[in-house]
Amino acid sequence: MKKEFKKAVDTEKLSGLTQPKSFMNNDEKNNKTWSDYSEIIKTEQDEYNQVLYTVAVEPAMKEAIQIAGKKLGRTKGGAKSIVRNALLNYFEEHPELFE
Repeated sequence: MKKEFKKAVDTEKLSGLTQPKSFMNNDEKNNKTWSDYSEIIKTEQDEYNQVLYTVAVEPAMKEAIQIAGKKLGRTKGGAKSIVRNALLNYFEEHPELFE
């Protein structure tokens, strides 16, 4: 006997796509506002004293950083340590960027 699955979208309508039924029921389990999220984010950043900064690099560069990070090891900082050290060295060589 084949199981019956509930449809998430009503495919009987010909007018186009419709919202999933679970969305239309408006069962809001999460009532957080942006200020709530903002406070949580600040707390998380304060605990770790780190922020994320996204940079686009070539796929080969990403792979090289990942491989070197694995060889360095997690306890020594891994890929994050390599990137941090590279940036520190660059800024030490180019102090005129901050003048």
